[in-house]
Amino acid sequence: MEVNQEEIVMEKEYGEVLKRRRKDRGVTLCELSERTGISQEQIVKAEIGLLDLSGPQKRRIEKFLRRQPII
Repeated sequence: MEVNQEEIVMEKEYGEVLKRRRKDRGVTLCELSERTGISQEQIVKAEIGLLDLSGPQKRRIEKFLRRQPII
């Protein structure tokens, strides 16, 4: 299965945004994992662009982070 270069770039960009938003809100990997049911390993891989989370996983993360104030 060949991976499209554009998909790799999009995953990396998503990961960078995810990490920045998580840190801006003062949320740890552990807290995000516990609150969303997504393993810390999956979150780390998504943040560095090695894993494309499923749509439902991305929505759970977005919903949780949206409720957290920026510190």
